[in-house]
Amino acid sequence: MSSGLRSQFSLHFIKSGKLDRKYGALLSELYDWRQKADYGNVFDFEPESVKPRFDNVLDMIREIEKEIAKDLK
Repeated sequence: MSSGLRSQFSLHFIKSGKLDRKYGALLSELYDWRQKADYGNVFDFEPESVKPRFDNVLDMIREIEKEIAKDLK
């Protein structure tokens, strides 16, 4: 994911009010984690920090799918 994608997501989903702001914060957090994993010297995620995010990520995906379905009608 690029910072451009993150900006577009924010513009079209968060700032437009289609999705809750918490999903913008979640996406930013996940993006930062990915950057650390890809470019950090050695970065290991602890299950205790990752597992609590699963439900939030699934909720975000469901909300995005709902918005896409609305646009396809």
